[in-house]
Amino acid sequence: MPIQLAFKNEKLRQICESPISAKRKLGPVAGGSLHVRLADLRAADSPADLTDLGVAIYDPGSETRIVIPVDGGYRLLAEANHREAPGGPGALDWRQVTRVKIVDIEAVK
Repeated sequence: MPIQLAFKNEKLRQICESPISAKRKLGPVAGGSLHVRLADLRAADSPADLTDLGVAIYDPGSETRIVIPVDGGYRLLAEANHREAPGGPGALDWRQVTRVKIVDIEAVK
């Protein structure tokens, strides 16, 4: 079952769903790379697949967030988006995550 994506706000949804908007906002390199990474995320069985492949990392500051590097100097922040965390409170099992919310696209400092 592919991962279901949600978005923190309409602005993020527009950038993530429209390659043209992404390229206008982030530039041609990052805009194109963003859509490749989102396709990778949608195609994965879980976000853990992306971390296993080295395409994403778990955010060391948050148990429920992953960081996906995007070419062109950006990174995509996403978090598990389940009402109750798979694996129980305090023990998120990323292999069972099937719903992800895109919370930010930020420039890498």
